[in-house]
Amino acid sequence: MSGSLLVLASLSAVSWTLGLSHSSAPTRPAAAMGMFEARHAAVVMGRAERRQADKRNKKTGGRSALSQSSRGRDDVLPRTEVLARLSEIPVFGIKSGAGFLTAEDGAACFYLDAREAERMCSKLSGDVRVEGLPLSEVYFDPKCRLKAADSALRQLETVPPSARLDPKIKVPLFCVDGLQTTDKTTGVASLPLFNCKLELLEFAVQVYGEDLAPKKVLVTDLAVVVSNMINGPAGLLRSARFFPDAKALTWMDEQIARKKTSMFPSQMLSDAPGIPDTLPLGIGGGGGWGGGGLFGGLKDLFPR
Repeated sequence: MSGSLLVLASLSAVSWTLGLSHSSAPTRPAAAMGMFEARHAAVVMGRAERRQADKRNKKTGGRSALSQSSRGRDDVLPRTEVLARLSEIPVFGIKSGAGFLTAEDGAACFYLDAREAERMCSKLSGDVRVEGLPLSEVYFDPKCRLKAADSALRQLETVPPSARLDPKIKVPLFCVDGLQTTDKTTGVASLPLFNCKLELLEFAVQVYGEDLAPKKVLVTDLAVVVSNMINGPAGLLRSARFFPDAKALTWMDEQIARKKTSMFPSQMLSDAPGIPDTLPLGIGGGGGWGGGGLFGGLKDLFPR
């Protein structure tokens, strides 16, 4: 999975900061992110930099001066760090026995929307089931294919071409020009990238207002972001954080509960021995569902 260049550049200082409360709107998930502060940081993403790159390309025979610089080559994230961030995104495959079903070409399909995986599974016969796992476990496997949520693709169509940072977007990631978040517990600032435009807007309207926030939405492709993280230049993507669809996080939470119930049906889940609340994660991840575990503990951000 690869993508074209996405350049991000920081321009000026913070303009304002806003704290968000869990109790403010329990039916509006992203607006209830009490763990984060949202702020405007005057970040310009992509457009001006592409114009400058075009000018340089004419002078360098089509070779971008930025991409040829040592800074561009060195501005990368370790693969383990990229895997850790990808582990915050749940995906859903159709499993039969011990393995995932594959198409005629040998590729297994993993859905970003669990409901789509369930609908496909319901059309199949035999002992099949939907199983969720971190995207980090399959993203770099050439035999795995990623299916964007239909809802995200519909939301992509609402973003004008001038606000699309890549002309061929397959797995949309929505962001707002200048929006940054700060974790209240750690003080770490991040550039939030959302799988769902509506959840991004629930967050962004708290900073920019309902009239301005939709006009500030930009969209890029997951493959572009990952490629820039690994191959450079990473730029502001060094601080990027993925915010998956809240429904996907809820589905994963329920999957863990089902597994506990199936192993210890006669006991309360919290008392089941040998099944910790935090399940181990593979390469590059945290612990599990706890305060900072599987998928970064993001399920606590979204009320059900």
